[in-house]
Amino acid sequence: MSFTGKSRKSWIEETLFKRECVRFIPSSWDQHRCVPVCQICQNLIRCYCGRLVGEHSWQEPVPPLSFYAASGQEMEEDWSIEVHTRASPTNAYGTIDFEDTATRVCRAKYVRVAVDSKPEALLQLMLREWQMERPKLLLTVQGGTENFVLPPKVMQAFSKGLITAALSTGGWILTDGINTGVSKYVGEAVKVFGGHDLRKRNTVGITPWGVIDNNMDLIGRDVFKPYQPLGNPLSKRVCLNGFHSHFLLVDDGTLGKYGCQQGLRRKLEKHIQQQKIHPRLNQRVPMVCVVVEGGPSIAFTVLDYVSSAPPVPVFVFEGSGRAADLLSFLHKQTANDRYFNKHSPDLVWQLLLKKHFYVQQITIFDSESDDQMAPDAAILSTTLKGTKASPAEQLNMALAWDQADIAQKDILVYGQHWPVGSLEKAMLDALVLDRVSFVKMLIDNGMTMSHFLTVERLEDLYNTTQRFLQHLVEDAKQTSLPAGYRLSLIDVGLVIEYLIGGAYRSSYTRKHFRAAYSRMQDNVSMDIYSLMFSIHPVKKKKKDLQFFRTAQPYKHTRLSSSLGDASLQVLFNFNDLFVWAVLQQRQQMALFLWQHGEEALARAIVGCKLYRSMAFEARLSSMYDNIAEKFKADSLEFGKLAVDVLDCAFRQNGQMAMKLLTSEMEAWSHFTCLQLAVSSCHRPFVSHSCTQTLLTDLWTGPLNMRKNSFMKIILSLLLPPAILLLEFKSEAEMCHVPQTHEAMLFGLDSVKSTPAPQATADLVKSVSNVTVQWLPWITRIYDFYTAPVVKFWFHTMSYLCFLMLFSFVVLVKMENRPSIQEWLVIFYIVSTAVEKTREVLMSEPRKLRQKLKIWFSEYWNISDFVAILLFLVGFALRWHSDPYRTAGRIAYCLDIIFWFIRVLDLLAVNQHAGPYLTIITKMVNMFFIVVMMAIVLLSFGVSRKAILSPDEEPSWSLARDIVFQPYWMIFGEVYAGEIDPCAGGNSCPPASFLTSFLQAVYMFVQYIIMVNVLIAFFNNIYFDMASTSNKLWKYNRYRYIMTYQERPWLPPPLILLSHMALALRCIYWKLLGNTEPGERELHLGHEDRKKLHEFEKKCVEVYFHEKNRDVQSNQIKKIRAIAERAEEMSVMVGEISEKVNCIQHSLSELDCQMGQLQDLSALAVDTLTLLTASDSLQKEEARLAQCRINPTLQHVLPHSWTLPHRSNTDCDVPTTERNNLMRLAQTIPFTPVSIFGEEVSIYTLEEAPCDADADSPSASFWSSKGLSAILQPLSSEEGSLDGGLRQGCRMLCTWAEQDVLKPGLIYVAKAFKSEVVHVWQKHFPGSTALQLCLREIQQQRAAQKMMQVFNQIKPHDMHPTPRFLDVSLVLWHSNGQWLTIERNMTGDFRKYNNNTGEEITPCSSLEDMLLAFSHWTYEHSCKELLVLDIQGVGEELTDPTVIMADDQSGGKGDLLFGPDNLGVAAINGFLQKHTCNLCCHRLGLKEKSPITSDEESTHQPPAN
Repeated sequence: MSFTGKSRKSWIEETLFKRECVRFIPSSWDQHRCVPVCQICQNLIRCYCGRLVGEHSWQEPVPPLSFYAASGQEMEEDWSIEVHTRASPTNAYGTIDFEDTATRVCRAKYVRVAVDSKPEALLQLMLREWQMERPKLLLTVQGGTENFVLPPKVMQAFSKGLITAALSTGGWILTDGINTGVSKYVGEAVKVFGGHDLRKRNTVGITPWGVIDNNMDLIGRDVFKPYQPLGNPLSKRVCLNGFHSHFLLVDDGTLGKYGCQQGLRRKLEKHIQQQKIHPRLNQRVPMVCVVVEGGPSIAFTVLDYVSSAPPVPVFVFEGSGRAADLLSFLHKQTANDRYFNKHSPDLVWQLLLKKHFYVQQITIFDSESDDQMAPDAAILSTTLKGTKASPAEQLNMALAWDQADIAQKDILVYGQHWPVGSLEKAMLDALVLDRVSFVKMLIDNGMTMSHFLTVERLEDLYNTTQRFLQHLVEDAKQTSLPAGYRLSLIDVGLVIEYLIGGAYRSSYTRKHFRAAYSRMQDNVSMDIYSLMFSIHPVKKKKKDLQFFRTAQPYKHTRLSSSLGDASLQVLFNFNDLFVWAVLQQRQQMALFLWQHGEEALARAIVGCKLYRSMAFEARLSSMYDNIAEKFKADSLEFGKLAVDVLDCAFRQNGQMAMKLLTSEMEAWSHFTCLQLAVSSCHRPFVSHSCTQTLLTDLWTGPLNMRKNSFMKIILSLLLPPAILLLEFKSEAEMCHVPQTHEAMLFGLDSVKSTPAPQATADLVKSVSNVTVQWLPWITRIYDFYTAPVVKFWFHTMSYLCFLMLFSFVVLVKMENRPSIQEWLVIFYIVSTAVEKTREVLMSEPRKLRQKLKIWFSEYWNISDFVAILLFLVGFALRWHSDPYRTAGRIAYCLDIIFWFIRVLDLLAVNQHAGPYLTIITKMVNMFFIVVMMAIVLLSFGVSRKAILSPDEEPSWSLARDIVFQPYWMIFGEVYAGEIDPCAGGNSCPPASFLTSFLQAVYMFVQYIIMVNVLIAFFNNIYFDMASTSNKLWKYNRYRYIMTYQERPWLPPPLILLSHMALALRCIYWKLLGNTEPGERELHLGHEDRKKLHEFEKKCVEVYFHEKNRDVQSNQIKKIRAIAERAEEMSVMVGEISEKVNCIQHSLSELDCQMGQLQDLSALAVDTLTLLTASDSLQKEEARLAQCRINPTLQHVLPHSWTLPHRSNTDCDVPTTERNNLMRLAQTIPFTPVSIFGEEVSIYTLEEAPCDADADSPSASFWSSKGLSAILQPLSSEEGSLDGGLRQGCRMLCTWAEQDVLKPGLIYVAKAFKSEVVHVWQKHFPGSTALQLCLREIQQQRAAQKMMQVFNQIKPHDMHPTPRFLDVSLVLWHSNGQWLTIERNMTGDFRKYNNNTGEEITPCSSLEDMLLAFSHWTYEHSCKELLVLDIQGVGEELTDPTVIMADDQSGGKGDLLFGPDNLGVAAINGFLQKHTCNLCCHRLGLKEKSPITSDEESTHQPPAN
C-alpha cells in the first residue's frame, strides 16, 4: 500500500480497523431471570465481551427484547470475535501527551487496531507514518504483568543492558506498554538511560484496548490527547506507561480482558524478522526475547520462541523472580546433564524437559556474578549465537549494529573459514555504511587497500546516495545530469579539479587513465554481451547492458579476468578513499583514512581545500546553506591537523620537514605541499615557521647573507667582480631547495644522488671540457644572478630607471618623432608585455582560457594589462598629428599613474611595509559605504541643481554640475558666496531659499555622519587587521618569491635576450625528442623518497602520541587537583574530628564532676535526715517522707501520676547504687521543663480497619479514655491567634501521659468564642462547645485524608508535599471547657483562600498546588465536597473549611463539619473566582460552571 495520492488520515482509516461487539451473549444467567427485559437485567447482566446491554453498538436499530432462549431451550451459541464483533474504521489515533514525572514531557504515537490486523499494514504504519527508523534488532520483553520488586543489581543490569543494546544497534523494544510489571521497568529504563529523540526511542507497547483505563479519552482521529497515568487502585484496568514512544492498542471487541494482544504481537514479530536489516545487506532482522520474572505462561512463551523456525534466542535475567529464576535453575540443571523424575508435578517442567530445554538458544545472565560481561554485550552475543547464522551473516549483523568489538571477539576468530570475496564485500559495506570501527578492524586483520580497491568498487562508493555531489558534478560539467545517472571516476576528477581550482589536474582526468578506463568499459561491455548471449540468446538493448553492469558490482566471475589487464594500469590507495570520504561528507571516516598510507600532510591540505570549496558552493546554493557551517568546521579541523603535523615534523628535523613542503607528489598533480597550501588559502600553514624558513631560503637562494644584504647585492650588481667576495651556502644547506635543470650542469651535489637522463648526460659530457679552475667562478656567478633576491633588486633598479625615463618623457614636449628616452621606454614596456605573455603561456593549466583566468585573478596583472594596453593606445596615437598626438600624450600621462602605483607591489616584499599595504588593500574594499555616500550626494546635487537652474538645456555638463560642488563640500569647501543665490542683486529662481536648507542637511548627513562612519570603518579595519596583517603578509610573501624565482634574471628590456635563450632551449629539447625538464624540482631518488615517507609517517605517529599524552596529562592534572582537594578536606575533617574529640572529652569530664556532686548531695541529704531523726520511728518516718510526693506542689497530681506504695526495703537502696542510676539517667536526653501548669485530658481521633482484613478501608473513632497532660499557658508575644470564630492561646506541655503530647513543645489551644457558642446553642443544647469542637476536628481530619490521597496520586515531580496538622480534643479540668489543640507552627503564616472562594494570586509552585488541591477535592468528591480556607506555614496547614452543599449536609442539626460551611454560595464563589493553573492542567482538572440557583439551599450559615 502506498501513500501516493492519499492523505495520512484517509490511509489509516482505510487500512486499520477497530472491533465492536454487536451481539449480546450473556455471560451468566444465575443472577437474574425475567421476561421481558427489565432495567435490572440491563444494569446487571454482562455480555461475554464484558459490556452491559447499553454499552453495545447494535446492528439493528432496536436491541433484542430477550437475551436467552425460550423455555426448554439451551443457549448453545458461544461468543466469538469473528461472529459477534464488527470491524469498522479505527476512530482512535494520534499523539498521547504524557506528563513525565521527571523534567521532560513525553509524547507517544498511538493507534487503535483490530486484533486481526495485517502485520504488513502495521509495519508500514510504523515506518512511513510514524517515521520510525528501520529496526536492526528486535528486543521483545516478556515477564510479569503485575507489580513486583527487582533487586537493585538486577534492575541496573536490565535497565542499562536493554536500553544500551537498543540504542547502540538501532533496535526496537516490544512490551505490553502498561504501567505495571516488567513494562513499567522498561519505562523506567527508558527514562534513565534513553534519549529525548522520539525517533531513537523506539519502545513500542502492544496493549489490549479493553484493559486501558480511561480509554474513551483516547478516541479521536489524528488528535493530540493529554493522558494522566493515574490508576485507580480498586479498578481492574491498567494505565499506559508514559515512557514508551509508540502504542498499538489491540481491540478484539472485549472490555477488561487481557491477552488478546499476544497473537498479533507474535505475528508482527515474525513479519519484522522477515525484513532486511539494511537495504545493502541480505541479512534479516534478528530477534531476541528478554525474560524478567513472569508467571507460568512465560514458560510456554519461551518454549514457543526457542522451538520456532528460525529459533529465537532467549535471554533470562536470573534473580528477577518466579519464572525467570525457574528457567535459570532448569537451565543449569540441564547444562549439568541432570534430569528430573517423570512424576514431576509441574507441567511446565515436563514441557521444558521434553524439549531438552534448548540449552543453546537460552542464555542466563547472573548480575551477581563477577565473571559476566556487560549486559548489553551479553544480549548482542546471545543474538549472534542464537540465530545460528553463518559467520558472514553474523558479520553483516554486527556491521549493521556498528559493533566492531563484538565482531572482533565472536566472529573474526582465529581459524574461521571465510568464503571468497566475503571480507571484500564486508569492507565495501562498511565504507558505504560509514562504519569506521569496522574498516579499522578489517584493515588490522590484513585487508590490503590496493587489492580491494578497484575502479568498479570506487565508482560504486561514489554512487551512494549523496545529492550534493551530483550538484557539484553538474557545476563542474556545466550541464544537468539525467535521472539515474551513474557517476564515473572521470566525473569525480572534474569535481576535484573544480573544487581545488588553479592548475590542479586530477589523476582521473589524465590521458593514461582515460585510455585505461575506456578499454576497461569496452571489455566489460563485450564480456557482458557475450555472457548474456551464452545464457539467453536474445537481443538486448544497450540500456539493459548498462543496467546489468551497474546493478551487480560484486559478481566478477568472468569479468575479473578481462578487467585485470585494464585495471592493472591504475593503482588506487588510501588517497582515493580519503578523497571519497571528503566528497561524501564523512568526516570521521576521512580522519581515519588520513592516518593510513603516505603523504598524510598533503591529504590534510587537500581535505582542507575540498571542504572549504564545498562550503563556498553550499553557501551559493540555497538548498545546502545549512551544511556550509559543517563544511567550514571540517575544513578548519583538517587545516589544524596539517599545521600540527608540520609543526611536529619541523621539531623533529627541520630539513626533512622542508623537503616535505617542496617534494613533488605524483598523486596530487605533481604539486608540492606548499603549492597545495597556497592554492587552498591555508594562511596558518603558510605562516608557519617551517614554511617561512623555506621561503627565506628560496628568496636568498645560494647566497648566505645575514646583515646588509641589499647593500651587498646592489654593490655586486654595480661591480660584478664583487660577486666573488660574497659568501655562498654549502650543498648540504641547499639539499631541501628545489633546483633548476641548469644547476645539474654545474654538478650540484643534490643532483648527484639521482641518475640523470641520457640527454642530460650528453650535456654534462659537453660541459666537462670546461677548465676545472673556471667552474667554481661560473657556478658562483650563476648562483648569484639566479637568486630571487638578486633578481628583485636587479628588476627594481631597472624599473626605477624606467620610471625616471617615463617621467621625463611625459614632462617634456612631445616631438613628432620619439626621442631616445621614449624609445627606451617603449622597449621596456614592449619587453614587459612579452614577459607577461610568456607568464601566461608557460603557466600550468592546459587550456588558454584557464591560463588567462588564473593570470587575471591577480590584481597586479590586471593593472599591468591596463597600463600596457593604455600605453600602446597612446603610442599608436602619437604618430598622428594633432589632436590625436595630444590624445596620445594624455594617454601617456594617465598611463604613468599605473606604473607608479606598481611600485607598491615592490614595497610589499619588505617585512615592515608589507603588512601596512595589506591593511590599505583591505580599506580600499569599501564599496557599500561609497555607494551610500554617493546616494546622499546625488540626492542633494540633483535637487540643488534643479532648483537653482530651472531653465537648463539638456547637455552632458548637467552630470558634472550635479556632482562637482557637492563632492567638494565633503572636504570642507562650502562655497559660501553661493549659499544665497539672491545676494548681489542676482535674479532669484523660485524656491531658491530651499537650497541653503538642503545644503545644511546635506552637510550634516554627509560631513558629520557619513564621513565619521567612514573613519570608524577605517579604524575598525585597522584594529582588526593589525593582529592578522603580519600573517597575511607572510601568506602573500609566497607569491612575491615565486614571481621572481620563475622570472628571467635579466630585467626589461634586456629580458628579450632571456626569452631568446628560452626559445633556443625549447628548440634544442624538441630536436632531441625528449620532454623539456621543469623549471625547478627537488630531485629525490627512490631511497630518499622512501626515507621521506618514513619520516612523515613517524611524525604522524609522534603527533598522535603527543596528543594522547596531552589528554592523559590533562586527566592526570585533574586527578592531582582532585587528590589535593581531597587531601585538604581530609586535613579539615581531621581538625574537626580533633575538636569534636576534645569537646567530648570535656563533656565526659564535666559528667564525672556532675556525678561526684550528685553523690555528695545525696550523702548530705542522708546525713541531714539521720541527724533530724531522734529515734527509729522518726527515722522510719523520714525515710517514708522521702518516698512520698511533696505536698507543697501548687496543683493536684492526676490519677495516672499516683505512685504505688513501696515497702520499706525499697527505700533501703544503697547510696552508691542510687547515684549510679542517677548518672545513667543523665545519658537519656530530655527537655528540662518545670512541671508547672494545669491538668487537662487529651482525647484523640484514632483509626482502625473496619474488618479483620488489613487492606480494608479504615474507620475513625474517639478514644474511650482521655490521657492526662499538664499545660502551662504562655504569653502571646508572638502575635494574636484569634480568628473569626475561635480564639487561641499558646501552651507549653510540661508533662504528658504515654506521650500523647511531647513535653517541652509548644502547642496551640483553640476555643470557640462565646457568641458563636450562643448562636449554635439552639442546635446543640447542653454540649454546644463539645459538638462544635468535634465537628471542627472531624473537618480537619477529612481534609487531612483528602490531602493524603492527593499526595499519592499527584505526579512525583510536584515536589511540595503539604499536610494538615493532627488535632486533638482537650478538656480543661479547672473550668470544664472543651478546646482543640494542635502543634504550634513557626514561620510566615499565610492564607491561600477563604471560605467564600476568594484566593490569592499564586507566585510559587506550593501556592499553585494548594489552589489546585481545592479544585481537585471538588472533582474527587463528585462535586459534593470542597476544601477551602487553606492556611498555614509552608507545607504545614491547619484550620481548613470543608464546604458541603446544603442538600448534602442536611439541616443544621445534622451538621457534618464545622460552623463555617457556607454551602452552595461558597462553591459558586470558588467556581467563579478560581483560575486553573499549571497544576490543575497536569491533574486533568477542567473549568467548571457555577451551580444553578435552583440547586442552592435557602439557609445560609453564619460566615467565618
